[in-house]
Amino acid sequence: MKKLGIIFLIFFLGFCQNKEKSPFLLYGDGYSESPKFEFQYGIAEEEGNLIENTSYTHFDSGVFCLYSLPISLYLRELGAKFRICWKTDEEGANRWKQGFSLLAEGPNEYLSWNWKGKGGNALLTEYGKWKKESDKEGFLLEWETQIWSSGLTTYQTFAVPHPLFLQRTKDVCEVVFFKPSIDGTLNQLPVLSFDFPCPDLNEITDQIQTQNDKWFRECVPGEPKVSELFRHSESSFQRFLEWENPNEFVICPSSDSLDLEKEGVRKTFSSDLFSKRTKLILPRATTVFSDETGFFSIPIPKEFLTDLGTQMSVRWGNSEYQDSEFYFRQGYDFFSNQTNPISCRNQYKFWNSKDRFCGNPGLPNRLEKKIKEGSPAGCLADQIQITEFYPGNHFDSQLPLPAYFEFQNTGDTCDGSSLQWIFENTVYPLSADEWILEKGAVFLITRKLWSGWNLLEKEKPFSIPKVVFQIPSFRWENRKEKEQVSFIPSISLYHLLRFQSQNRFSIQLDAFGTQYPHVRTGSSLNFLPYGFQISPGSVNNSLAENIYTDLLEYNPNQSPFLDFGFTGFEEGLVSFQRENGNTYQFWKPIGTRFQTLATFPSTCNGEDFYQLPDGFFSENFYSLRYLSKEKDESVAFSWEPMSIKEWTIGGTRSLHPEPSPILFSRSMTPSNHCLSDFRSPGSSKHRSLEIRKGEGEFNYLTNFSLSHQTELKLGNGNGSIPLTLISSGTNTYSVNSQGPFPFSPEEQLYSYFTDPSLIQAKSFLERKGPVQIEAIFPNPKDSQNEWIYLCNRSANTEDLSFYLVEDETSTDDLVSYQSRFPNLNPSVNGGKTFMLNTTILNPGHCAWIVDPDGKDWFFPIFQKDSDLLLTVKTTQTIGNGIASGESIQIRKKIEQSSKLVSSFGHKESFSPFRITVVTGEFLWLKFGSNGMSAEDFEIYREEF
Repeated sequence: MKKLGIIFLIFFLGFCQNKEKSPFLLYGDGYSESPKFEFQYGIAEEEGNLIENTSYTHFDSGVFCLYSLPISLYLRELGAKFRICWKTDEEGANRWKQGFSLLAEGPNEYLSWNWKGKGGNALLTEYGKWKKESDKEGFLLEWETQIWSSGLTTYQTFAVPHPLFLQRTKDVCEVVFFKPSIDGTLNQLPVLSFDFPCPDLNEITDQIQTQNDKWFRECVPGEPKVSELFRHSESSFQRFLEWENPNEFVICPSSDSLDLEKEGVRKTFSSDLFSKRTKLILPRATTVFSDETGFFSIPIPKEFLTDLGTQMSVRWGNSEYQDSEFYFRQGYDFFSNQTNPISCRNQYKFWNSKDRFCGNPGLPNRLEKKIKEGSPAGCLADQIQITEFYPGNHFDSQLPLPAYFEFQNTGDTCDGSSLQWIFENTVYPLSADEWILEKGAVFLITRKLWSGWNLLEKEKPFSIPKVVFQIPSFRWENRKEKEQVSFIPSISLYHLLRFQSQNRFSIQLDAFGTQYPHVRTGSSLNFLPYGFQISPGSVNNSLAENIYTDLLEYNPNQSPFLDFGFTGFEEGLVSFQRENGNTYQFWKPIGTRFQTLATFPSTCNGEDFYQLPDGFFSENFYSLRYLSKEKDESVAFSWEPMSIKEWTIGGTRSLHPEPSPILFSRSMTPSNHCLSDFRSPGSSKHRSLEIRKGEGEFNYLTNFSLSHQTELKLGNGNGSIPLTLISSGTNTYSVNSQGPFPFSPEEQLYSYFTDPSLIQAKSFLERKGPVQIEAIFPNPKDSQNEWIYLCNRSANTEDLSFYLVEDETSTDDLVSYQSRFPNLNPSVNGGKTFMLNTTILNPGHCAWIVDPDGKDWFFPIFQKDSDLLLTVKTTQTIGNGIASGESIQIRKKIEQSSKLVSSFGHKESFSPFRITVVTGEFLWLKFGSNGMSAEDFEIYREEF
């Protein structure tokens, strides 16, 4: 019959709730005008997460009841709970409702409340006053924090305070209702004291013992899971760590201690109250550990919880939780870190506090209070769009401006407390209270509040580097459903925002999501006069205009920079791309003719530059593409990185782009700030005259017109003659190549240019001799195994016995190897052989000049059996060692003198070069090159 009554009760409750009426919550025997105490244990009348009735009182059909918990919680409480009911009229019920209303507000000197009835009395007072009288009166039995003073333990689903129960005498009992507040001191906390006739306490004890025995028989060994944590000394909530049994069955933990570990240091906590109250944990029940005495929690030392939210781990038996970085205070809001959060507005907030707090200690995180009809829905992650980002003008600046992310609600009006923003793997709940975002509303997430600006904003303690080039990635997440929308920036798009060591620009996004540095139109007039183009809290719909430019100067050396040029009257965005696909954008203000870009502040470059990313001027930097104002189109400009150092003359001069094939000219103006450095960042350009060899003989290209001061001569170290230049087009010149010239037809000749606009006199190889040096091995592993490689590139046979080899100090004759060493047959790698007994070199054939003291030479794979093997008559040149980088000449004896035929190093020209190689490296002339510069040779390595 009892079981049938319970079934009927559940059916009746469900029927009433479905009719959206207050449930008829009466059970047990009939009631009189005298208060009757009814204790329940092991029965939950409702399930679900929606909290509708948060009152402690209920009046229906002449019966009034007080509940130990808010009614919606009471119906879901499986553990110990009670109510006190009696018959009264509506006036009496309203009197009690007034008492609980005053309890929630707190008593003051103008308001007081008491009640007298048949068999009972009630009074609203302060805890300190009540405690003083209570201690005088004493008690026989007490029930507090789940423990009876007799030692009997009760268990509960919710870790929130229940009224204190006292048996004063055999016949008189008392309950004390507390305001669920953690503000202020305990003695000043308002309480409602109610004494009434005692129930049968033996019956209650039997009920508890019977139910506990049943749960112990059914329980499953195991530990709960961490469900919520909080730590902040400035908050009334102090510190707490909440665990939850996520199962639908009772668990009995095997451990009654907590272990906390951080950076290898372990702390352990246990207590008598811990072991008593957690022998059983009911389904979906929570257990709270806290250093705040106002909680219905297991007291724990403050020091034990000081590392919450700082990447520590905590264990309860076999249950382990890895903590993450979390900011519990964000602006004026406090947030707990919850494993199953819902909207902060929707959370049923049991605790009263002065703090704006989004947390739910002692209650399952999924419990939701019923929201008033007509209230806006919670915001969804996909309706929040970023419109602007500003990295801040950091606080060492004379004009400190906080970093911010600006967003717009592109959907319907909604409540922002349903969202959390995830940045750098840190969770930032948007709002601790309801925060209504109108359709189209613009709001900021900012590092510091913009006080006095009347902006919709939330302060969050995120971190941003001083120098950034992109909008950082982030995510919006619906707190309850965990649905996420990510913003991932293009890793190849760079915005140059920092000018004169300040972040002057924000990054704005238009309606299509296109990003660019903030344009001048629509910028805040409060900051525009100071050079800052930002618009916090105001969406700028102005379109960005791209303008044309030209690269005017490039310095790849110490304090590298780029300089772009303009007419001065335009303003807008400048974009350029690198060979790696990266795009860079910056704002060109009106009136600027030259704009410098550099990677870091330096004396050499001044202050008026946009800051580029570190590593921009790497060895892989070899091209730029931009909208050219000179050509009125997109152009690509590229160069060979390995030749840059040679062009800059050892890094002393910056480069000025020139049309192909000139490519670069050099700066003629010395820097005012960098000694021995020629550069002009941000100022007028003075470029050097550059001359290149054109197609065919005696044809030349220049970067600007030659003047009458230009002189041209032909010859070599033995003498020279003047030549006359003839213009053959724009910046192109030629010379009559027919001569006659007073030089031997086999002699190697150079042209010599001099002009005031040349950095140094310029030479070109105009005619080669019949035999040319094509490779040299100056530093073999075994020093006597050096060699020089010659080839006959003429149409005639050449007898090399008439040739000389000359280094920088000595000259020696060439002889065949066998004529000097008739009995030696040198070893050659790979089984190849040489022509050992001749000096006759046929057209297209090659020869090797080796050290007379060498043996077991290393020869490259291009050595052939038809190659001649030569050596020198004495040991004064190659036999004496070829220094790395030494100038080598091949000369041909003609009558009583010798003529230059080939040269490595070209000391007869105005363009000498040195190539230093390490041991085991040899130099080989690139195909089609004339060997006038270091870049004409490739470096290969001996196989040791």
